[in-house]
Amino acid sequence: MLETIKVYVGTQVEQMLAVKVLEYSIQKHTQHPVEVIPLFTAVEAAGIEIPMPQDPLLRPRTPFSFQRFAIPQLNGYQGRAIYLDSDMQVFRDIQELWTWAFDGADLLSVYEPPGSGRPPQFSVMVLNCEQLRWNAPDLVRQLEVGRWTYQQFILKMAPADKIAAVLPTEWNDLERFTAGKTALVHYTDMNTQPWLSVQNPLGKVWCQDLLEAIETGDISKHDLEAEIEKGNVRPSLLYQVEHQIIDPQQLPVKVVQQDRLNFVPPHVRRGVDGKRKKGDRRLFFLARIVRNLYARTRGLLNRYP
Repeated sequence: MLETIKVYVGTQVEQMLAVKVLEYSIQKHTQHPVEVIPLFTAVEAAGIEIPMPQDPLLRPRTPFSFQRFAIPQLNGYQGRAIYLDSDMQVFRDIQELWTWAFDGADLLSVYEPPGSGRPPQFSVMVLNCEQLRWNAPDLVRQLEVGRWTYQQFILKMAPADKIAAVLPTEWNDLERFTAGKTALVHYTDMNTQPWLSVQNPLGKVWCQDLLEAIETGDISKHDLEAEIEKGNVRPSLLYQVEHQIIDPQQLPVKVVQQDRLNFVPPHVRRGVDGKRKKGDRRLFFLARIVRNLYARTRGLLNRYP
């Protein structure tokens, strides 16, 4: 029997449609058994309580920033595991990552191409769970007492002793896609992620898999409607699916206008701690004012044609 590939995904509940499309894209390109596990559900089920630092400067930038350190424990400190962010899409067999040799390393990461201007990324990792004896709550406590800075802890994965940045750059193409070469696209710009905006130049690439997943039944139309009702994804996605429009930039203007007037993305509505930030609150109310003005203008035009 083939060993199941374990993929742990850093995500939040409002990103679950993106997770489902990610899972579909993984399953689409492999014959190997794969289990895609949202980290927040796994951490909760395991009863792992990760403390929140008292110092605001040490608090996680996303709710799942610290959860990735729980992966070895979740995996029983055995074998290997893959970590991915939820805002990704896969185009090659993920077994390529799964079988990459550790050669003594604790953790494998993707190297950035020369001249990219970006620091090394740890949003795609293969973890050696037998060597990484991490206890996430204990690591956070060590962070609090000054063993590492936040940048060392998260951006450099300092708790790992032996990091090998050997995975090819095409396994974490940041807003880049080259057909036949790209193995994984990472939609890093939150304001233009394809499930939130029609403005992403690669939107049709992501939407292609969404439409396919709905057609095959891997994602139900009801799931999409529920996510729209919760305000987690742009409303125009429903029109796009119903009319089989792959490229969101080909949507009618009136459909896109409804996104602008009736949709405020989750990351704008609230901050990392679940509370609206001052700047976000102003943007939220500004969007609501514009929406109300638009409705009133429409009403006046209808009364006085």
